[in-house]
Amino acid sequence: GAMTVLAAEELAAYGCARSLVSWHSRHRFCAVCGSATSIAKGGWQRTCANEVCASEHFPRVDPVTIMLVEHDGQVLLGRQPRFAAGSYSALAGFVEPGESIEEAVAREVHEEAGVRVRDVSYVISQPWPFPSSLMIGCHAFADDPAITIDTTELEDARWFSRDDVVDAVESIARSEAGRAFRCPPATAVAHSLLTNWLENS
Repeated sequence: GAMTVLAAEELAAYGCARSLVSWHSRHRFCAVCGSATSIAKGGWQRTCANEVCASEHFPRVDPVTIMLVEHDGQVLLGRQPRFAAGSYSALAGFVEPGESIEEAVAREVHEEAGVRVRDVSYVISQPWPFPSSLMIGCHAFADDPAITIDTTELEDARWFSRDDVVDAVESIARSEAGRAFRCPPATAVAHSLLTNWLENS
């Protein structure tokens, strides 16, 4: 809700504060020895109270790929059961240890929708303080549009035409639902991916 009413600079400050507060609440004890930790460096560090250990801990950021997959002038979008009725968004997932961004995009799209992708390119990024993610927006192409949904991840996934996306983006600007789907809000990186695709496709 705050994303819809705060100015950009206020939203950035709120997001930073929210991430730090969440991190402090989850890191009250040292991950090395289990002793209590205390706040240091104005809240940007926690230090183990055990003098033998004295480990220093810092806020973490979890990289998440969010990708718009294109095939024959259409884009692949999905929805989770928790989404508002009619809402669809770009597929997304955490980058796993040892993965490149490109590999994470390919794995997540195949796992969630059964679609193989190629030619992954970076588009835009966005900090996402729920609790501490960095959304890495990408674009990719698919050669085969066949979809096999992993129902543990998605409720639905489908291809939408350029006209569908134009209508959805214009409708969200009027606080309405599009004919084919409800677009992510303008403050979300998925919305930026869709508008970027419209501008460059």
